[in-house]
Amino acid sequence: MTVQDPQLFIEAFRAAFADADFAALLKERDFSLQFVVTGDTHTAFLLDSDGVHDGAPHPAGLRLEVQPEALHLILLGQLAVTRAIVARRLVVKGPVPQVRQLADYLPAMGRAYAQLALAPASA
Repeated sequence: MTVQDPQLFIEAFRAAFADADFAALLKERDFSLQFVVTGDTHTAFLLDSDGVHDGAPHPAGLRLEVQPEALHLILLGQLAVTRAIVARRLVVKGPVPQVRQLADYLPAMGRAYAQLALAPASA
């Protein structure tokens, strides 16, 4: 899988959800986040206290429309969320307090993503 493949993000977020502290934080705050990965492979998925879901089975508290390359860099800590917003590589829709809470979730999502994205390709 390449960074262009939204399935990689979905798998990474499922791996992050397996972290008990991450899942508990989602549940405690009743936080939901919909990702709409734009570009050639327009894909949407939802992360909430029940896990990761394809599409949008219900409205999310926060919606991120993001280019695959930008999400890749954000999750690896190489692109700040605010810089991605200013560069129009990320569009955030939702209440400002929930946008600020992203900082609490990105480290766990980034660790899970890095393990998958940076893993050596199997022969």
